[in-house]
Amino acid sequence: MALFNRTKREINAKIVYFGPPLAGKATTLHFIHRKLKPEYRGAMKTMGGQMDRMLFFDFMPPELGEVNDHRVRFHLYTVQGEVTNPSTWKTVLKGADGVVFIADASPESRTVTRDSMESLRGYLQSYGQELEKLPCVIQCNKSDLPDALSPEEVARVIASAGFPAVKASSRTGEGVLQVLSTVVKRIMKELREQGHDGERDGMFAAFPVQAVPVMPSDDESEPVGREGEKVTTDAETIEGAAEALSDAVPTLALGGRVAVTPDGSLRVPLTARCGGVEKGFVLSISLAPETPSVA
Repeated sequence: MALFNRTKREINAKIVYFGPPLAGKATTLHFIHRKLKPEYRGAMKTMGGQMDRMLFFDFMPPELGEVNDHRVRFHLYTVQGEVTNPSTWKTVLKGADGVVFIADASPESRTVTRDSMESLRGYLQSYGQELEKLPCVIQCNKSDLPDALSPEEVARVIASAGFPAVKASSRTGEGVLQVLSTVVKRIMKELREQGHDGERDGMFAAFPVQAVPVMPSDDESEPVGREGEKVTTDAETIEGAAEALSDAVPTLALGGRVAVTPDGSLRVPLTARCGGVEKGFVLSISLAPETPSVA
């Protein structure tokens, strides 16, 4: 669900890139990030350890206009590789305003792609949400393979003929920006139709995010919609976003060198950040020799 930041007059909309392991989710986000103009983008952020590693950043496309005098900031999330804990995906999907399903178009991946779509529906249903009620685009990844399934075939495999399906390759970048443009415009349409009044304040409860705009793409592939109809998109509408890094939740980091005071205590400088506000703190720790226990 889109959240409002009344102070900044921004609407924060969340897009989740979901799909089976090794389908190209992380590669897709990294490609998008590389295509963004450097002066407007922040560093790609990650959260998690060796397993269940989340990637995320945000961007604001000004060409798409405002919703009730609020600019819209889109936050992109995915989880890299194979997810070991289903709660990871449940957390990432919570509050999603749109979904990009990364389908593996290689013939041998039919089953895993179908199972992944079923998992997506199940995760959303655990929140009382239906995929059909969300803006969703199918990115048919690995379409550059000689024997790749067509977008129509992929849609049949995952029983999702009602969603736009785009021939794509995260490796070459074919279709990637077009998919992003399609889901962004669908979310904007939803926001305008819902007539948000700006009374819902807040930021994402789970993760921090970060800023971006897209450079022109030479991609000319077209998505396929209901009953094979072509869906018109324009990747260039995402160009030119200009916003600085914006942290969505409080973060705490080491603010400098740890010092030892004359009395033997430790002084640990800390920096707290939230929503562009930064404040310094000092954590004092007293050290004392361990007292031997008496048997």
